[in-house]
Amino acid sequence: MPVCALAGDLPPAAPVPAEALAFARYIASIHERDPFTESGPVAVVIEASQPGLNKESRLLAIRLTGESERSEYHVLQSHGDAAVTRAMVAPYLATQQQVEDLPLSSVLITPANYKFRYLGEVPTEGAPAYAFRIVPRKKRDGLIRGELWIDSVTGVAVLQSGRLVKSDSPVIRRIELVRNTKLVDGHATVRITHVAIETRRSGRGYLTITEFRPVAAGEGKASDAQAGAVAAQ
Repeated sequence: MPVCALAGDLPPAAPVPAEALAFARYIASIHERDPFTESGPVAVVIEASQPGLNKESRLLAIRLTGESERSEYHVLQSHGDAAVTRAMVAPYLATQQQVEDLPLSSVLITPANYKFRYLGEVPTEGAPAYAFRIVPRKKRDGLIRGELWIDSVTGVAVLQSGRLVKSDSPVIRRIELVRNTKLVDGHATVRITHVAIETRRSGRGYLTITEFRPVAAGEGKASDAQAGAVAAQ
């Protein structure tokens, strides 16, 4: 191209596909603080069941991030069979703490850790989302094989589903999960995680973990300028 070429002589820039821009917003947002772990106290309801034994339990807790930067749960109420809590809830939370001990960069759902394949647009309760198949590049703790749905407007991950590809837990044999994040005015306010957990001693059970958080004043989505910079890379 001649150095003296006029701007009008330059070819028009190719439009960025909508799913690519949403993906760029997602990448920009995950490098910010996780609103469900680092924005202050979060109310958590954990419901556990073992259908084969017809047993259930329910916990209401407040989760804080302690000085060690690990999650600390302060139980406010406990109902049901305590044996279910010990057999299902305790091993799952122990696994989550093991993941928290890993470097954050090693477990984020990013191109550095995963291969992405675009599947298409999917309907949700709000704006449509873009679905991607995610496959870990390496079999490591804290990574899942499944799907990621990204909100078409904000770039927030509104659904993660799949199974953990590896666990060093001596108690847990397999974990499958579906995590939904509900948005209000573009802000993540409620996150519900459905977990199917198979332990070596107690068999199969199910957890439903619901997290509630207030929206901070001035909180917003990643800027289009920031997302556009990522999309251009």
